[in-house]
Amino acid sequence: MMKKNATKKSKKNETKVIFVTGGVISGIGKGIVAASIGNILKARGFKIFMQKLDCYLNIDPGVLSPYEHGEVYVTADGGETDLDLGHYERFVNETLTKDSNYTTGKIYQIIANKEKKGEYGGKTIQMIPHFINEIINIIQKTIEKNNPDFFIVEIGGTVGDIESNPFIKAISEYKFKNPGNTFFTHVTYIPWLNASKEFKTKPTQASLSILASNGIKPNLVLLRSQDMVTNEISHKLSNLNYIKEDLILPLPDFDSVYKIPLYLESQNICSKILEHFSMKNKKPNFEQWEKFVEKLEGKNKKEINISMVGKYTKLEDAYKSIKEALFISGVHENAHINFNWISSEDINEKNIKSKLENTDGVVVLPGFGKRGFEGKIVAVEYTRKNKIPTLGICFGMQAMTINQARNKGIKDATSSEISDKGTFVLDIIEGKNTEIIGGTLRLGLDSIIIKDGTLANKIYDANKIFERSRHRYEVNPKYISKLEDDNFIFSGYNEKKHLIEICELKNHPFYVGVQYHPEFNARPLSPSKLFSGFIQAIMKNKY
Repeated sequence: MMKKNATKKSKKNETKVIFVTGGVISGIGKGIVAASIGNILKARGFKIFMQKLDCYLNIDPGVLSPYEHGEVYVTADGGETDLDLGHYERFVNETLTKDSNYTTGKIYQIIANKEKKGEYGGKTIQMIPHFINEIINIIQKTIEKNNPDFFIVEIGGTVGDIESNPFIKAISEYKFKNPGNTFFTHVTYIPWLNASKEFKTKPTQASLSILASNGIKPNLVLLRSQDMVTNEISHKLSNLNYIKEDLILPLPDFDSVYKIPLYLESQNICSKILEHFSMKNKKPNFEQWEKFVEKLEGKNKKEINISMVGKYTKLEDAYKSIKEALFISGVHENAHINFNWISSEDINEKNIKSKLENTDGVVVLPGFGKRGFEGKIVAVEYTRKNKIPTLGICFGMQAMTINQARNKGIKDATSSEISDKGTFVLDIIEGKNTEIIGGTLRLGLDSIIIKDGTLANKIYDANKIFERSRHRYEVNPKYISKLEDDNFIFSGYNEKKHLIEICELKNHPFYVGVQYHPEFNARPLSPSKLFSGFIQAIMKNKY
């Protein structure tokens, strides 16, 4: 008879938890650090899982404007999450889940639901212990569900912020309960004063003091700066905060974030982590990652100019994964990409030629709503006529479809998303609630069938692919036969729902629209075939 919990790890092999916090300012690269630590641990054969705990009150990141926190990253199981999960998946090459992102709002919702079920027995619900306990429960349940060797948890926000205080308290309590299985990494900022020509440590001292007041003494401190911080700064912080000097390390800016794992490896950070847990170090395998970085640094790249047409182009992070997917494919294709960000709101038939002057390829970006959509249609009509390689993603593919309908004589062709009048060649998914915008999208990994002999079939070299979706409106099945002709075809469809996924032009260097989001499957060691095919077409067309 099998014993209960037979698969549970022994005490010695229990999951080790690495918490990553940030100090002084936001946006200093906690997510990249967390992802890089995951990278160097996985290079030693350890199983990794990652999580981001965000401090804002929003329950559903999917309804946030991209101008707030950048893109919404979609997991394979349909989670709408923080963009840092994109870094995690790209660096660690693991498929994460909805469990990888919780917000304060989502945790409040969990607590409220428990209260309605009577789980608190009529007691007053408070930040301590109830909210703190729920954070710890989330961490423990995620560990139990995924059973990794290392669980890396990034705490959003900045140490000292009111909204992050409960999370700092929770991870301190977690360490108290699990002293042998917890490691703290603190990423902090060291400003450089140009007037006095010196680095200043006071902000970091304050940040470390706040952690200390919560019972946390970091096991590793990374000093972010534009340039390399001097040993004198590490020595000073060591003396003032009673942290060993060899655990306080500089982390300057790099021209590419993909170099950071190898830099952390050169600083023996993994050795320090494993030593802390009394674990034997293993020989890492960085062969493929080093090859990627070598290609990244390669000379004699061919320059190409790609115009990015969308409505949120004032913030590049709104399209973070698309930019990274293009960059990754560019590295593998020996191409140097110059990005030209164009607001689709500023595009019209009179200025489109000047807007796309010197453009070698165009990506028509995703988005929601009416604003800037007609500009996308103008763009795809221009690139179609002028044989400029074009990739339309999600709303970009829908712009291609509406443009085709208008070219076929349906002059009032539109989408019910942006108009209440006209011929709806794009319409709401059947059965969806149009009054609620959160949680009503087609989300997550879908299987897609590709027709033989099409460009999509050639690019993917497959008849069946798996890609992630995030959209609400679909090509209206009633108009499929009316829109297709000898040149324009729908070359891919959803296997289960039989909804359109890909459109393309035959007589064009590259004119492909996809309803799904191929950027979420792009990895440095396995680039997206669609983005690579797009770049190959640009280079063939240009050189």
